[in-house]
Amino acid sequence: MQKETNKNMQQKGGRSMGLQILGWSMVVIGAILVIWGFYEYPASEWWGNGFLNYAVSGMALIAGGLAILKISALLTVVAIIIAALLLAVYIWNMQLDFFSALLSYVLTAALTTWLVSLLLR
Repeated sequence: MQKETNKNMQQKGGRSMGLQILGWSMVVIGAILVIWGFYEYPASEWWGNGFLNYAVSGMALIAGGLAILKISALLTVVAIIIAALLLAVYIWNMQLDFFSALLSYVLTAALTTWLVSLLLR
């Protein structure tokens, strides 16, 4: 009986360690993407689509990594909201027609609301 409980504890610890490695990897890669965007584009182009590609991708990775790590719900919610706001600016800069932009905004708002409500339960 004792051997079975030790084996179960090792399996759970291995899965937890794997998720921690995945979460921290996502956070670090997301931070590298955002920093890379800052170095790639001068300050005058930070509202352009080029920089926003890096920023939205990096913030999405950071938010996902924080959610996997289960660090702090407030910190994860802030990261999700920042990613959603950057995505809204990105959609605005793409200059889509009205209905495509409206659909994109509604989907972004719905996804953000859903993810925040899951975290704040």
